[in-house]
Amino acid sequence: METEIWKALPGGPGVEVSTLGRVRTLDRLASSEKYTRFTKGRVLKQHDNGKGYLMVNIPVDEKWINKSVHRLVAQTFIKNADNLPQVNHKDCDRMNNNVSNLEWCTASYNNQYREKYGISRAESVGHPVFAINLDTMEVSRFRSQGEAGRALGVDYSNITKVIKGKYKQANGYWFTEDDGNGIEIDKDKLNDIMDGVRFRQGVFAINLTTLEVSQFRSQAEASRKLGVDPSSIGRMLKGKQKQAGGYMFMSADDNADDAIKRKLHTLQS
Repeated sequence: METEIWKALPGGPGVEVSTLGRVRTLDRLASSEKYTRFTKGRVLKQHDNGKGYLMVNIPVDEKWINKSVHRLVAQTFIKNADNLPQVNHKDCDRMNNNVSNLEWCTASYNNQYREKYGISRAESVGHPVFAINLDTMEVSRFRSQGEAGRALGVDYSNITKVIKGKYKQANGYWFTEDDGNGIEIDKDKLNDIMDGVRFRQGVFAINLTTLEVSQFRSQAEASRKLGVDPSSIGRMLKGKQKQAGGYMFMSADDNADDAIKRKLHTLQS
């Protein structure tokens, strides 16, 4: 069994990191004029950031800050004399934060390394998934949820929620695990999902430069085709921002035609 070594995180008083990629707080006392409080140290829970990297919240200046575990391990145990900006996972498994699996590197080295050595061992034995494009009904197969997320620009956690039935779709795709028997698409189910995307989430986009109006069946479709962040489109529709990516978005409801005419008249004035 590999020995686990703990060491204080540089610049992080009260926090220790281990060679196996774990992070913990130490026992501490907080004193004031009225009381003295003892808090027992603990190993901190880690979470996937949706892109395959493990994150952990650590206390910094009495606030809890979200940090990537692989960088904490590298900062604690690996010298960085050349002040290199990124940390590479040697086996391409982003969740393997053992110190022996990490190295400081440049951004170009990091990208070239992954292109050369391909997917991680964890992904190669992961659960393959099918992704169905709800616009075209095209079916794609991926070796893992992580690979599907990177290829389609969909958050890994949202893919999981679709597979578990918590979400109906994610960024215009429906996902299901490949059980080895191919895929039999439930047409009725997918049509229900697609109708919901089309009629409940349809949007119009007004190009603020040309004043051209385009209609999309969903916010996700508008995001993909216009290159606008979907969260920005959502904030625009909720009135939290005035434009997104050079476009103005409006919900495709029964009042959309009149609303678009009024908006175009205002923009042309």
